[in-house]
Amino acid sequence: MENFEYYNPVKVVFGANTLDQIGTHAAQYGKKAMIVTYVKCVYFDSVIETIKKSLAEAGVACIDFHGITANPKVSQVEQGVQLCKENGIDLLIGLGGGSVIDATKVIAAGVYYEHEISRMLMLSHSDVTSISPEKALPYIAVPTLAGTGSEMNPIGVITDDATGKKSYVWAPGCLYAKAAIMDPTLTVGLKPYQTACGALDIFAHVMEAYINGDPETNLTLHDHMQEGVMKAALEGLEQVWANPADVQARGVLMWAASVALNGWLLSGTFAFTPMHQCGHVLSAKYNATHGATLCCMMIAWMRYFVNRPDNAKYVKLAQNVFGCSLAEAADKLEQIALAKGVQTRISEFGVTEDALEEITDMVVSVSFGPDGKLNGHPKMTREDILACFRLSM
Repeated sequence: MENFEYYNPVKVVFGANTLDQIGTHAAQYGKKAMIVTYVKCVYFDSVIETIKKSLAEAGVACIDFHGITANPKVSQVEQGVQLCKENGIDLLIGLGGGSVIDATKVIAAGVYYEHEISRMLMLSHSDVTSISPEKALPYIAVPTLAGTGSEMNPIGVITDDATGKKSYVWAPGCLYAKAAIMDPTLTVGLKPYQTACGALDIFAHVMEAYINGDPETNLTLHDHMQEGVMKAALEGLEQVWANPADVQARGVLMWAASVALNGWLLSGTFAFTPMHQCGHVLSAKYNATHGATLCCMMIAWMRYFVNRPDNAKYVKLAQNVFGCSLAEAADKLEQIALAKGVQTRISEFGVTEDALEEITDMVVSVSFGPDGKLNGHPKMTREDILACFRLSM
């Protein structure tokens, strides 16, 4: 294993009906909160009332910001920052999936940021000009979807309105949540499609770590941990699919999402996320659901590596997680997704053959390094990415 330092300061409050405790936790960090959530979501009305009641009992005032969409934009963050400044907000509460929690992080940093918000974003890995934030308002994450794991990491993914590029802000010095209220009952009312996309997002996070970890190191511990979380994500999805009210199974998915990206599975083996880089382009350009874009790319990636000589980790993934060959594993993953109504081909998002060169160039522009390649094991060239997009049509 590589040498590493591990740090994750997020207080996790996990379990059914733990949302009722949010006021107690919020009072430790502020006196006036802003609840950040989606532009329009009637489903959250009763949840927001629960939050407001708990805050009031703890002496914490609050206002609402219903301003975030899926694949959130810099302009939405700017609106949130303005509201914070106008209302003397000293605490944020992000209520929603990864889009809301990511936007909450960037709003929290934006209150103190001296540059344009877009300067936070890593819009180019080959010519880095981004400036990471150094200070942020405290925030509490309340995930309502098991998927991104944003509640336990210091990363916010945002789309820049001006360029249409989707990338991330990474600031471990200030972007960790103070607390994550992880109440699996909040996911019971999700549409089946959203639940499935979330589970596939969990799977993708771990799969990318698995196949892109340091190939020179024997990481049996990591492999077993990662294989276990991948299996748990797929098994949890099947259990919830059979019984949407199964809070225990939903809790497994919620915790698996956090574990996938809270650093446990990566300590000692840094891993890259090339499939995510492709998925970000698809969600930014076509407003496609994040987990669905990853599903398409995972299947294409597996098929692309079927006959390559550098596919040992892919073969191991297929054997240990799916119990079959790599080609069969790609088919199995596609069958799982199709059975849940999740797209498996990027043409379903509106991608045409004529657009493949353009979206490949978008990946190159944002995510390729100074060496002209996309990081991973092995590194991918522009031709590799184009070939994967073609396979995903």
